[in-house]
Amino acid sequence: MENQNICGLNETEIMELKAKHGFLVVGTVKQGEAEYNAIFKEPDFKTLEATGSIAKNNEIRGTKALYDNCIIKADPEIETRDFLKLKSVECVANHMNSFSTSVKNL
Repeated sequence: MENQNICGLNETEIMELKAKHGFLVVGTVKQGEAEYNAIFKEPDFKTLEATGSIAKNNEIRGTKALYDNCIIKADPEIETRDFLKLKSVECVANHMNSFSTSVKNL
């Protein structure tokens, strides 16, 4: 399998980012044949609390704040197009919704 750069970063650079920021996810936004990637760190409680509070008054500002606080690296197209930023942040939400839980009585 051929190694591919993600957001212009090679595997070593991505490993360095993981060591610095912890768990990372790659979000992909597709439009037609075009594909754009962004690397995000998981939001912490402080970020979730702040962005959730902002979103109560202005959902777009809350989404932008989530992007600004979680983005590590993005393709240049995402950095220059607001709508791509909004769509890429959906990947963070999809990541947060990808967990499942279970309980059982002890």
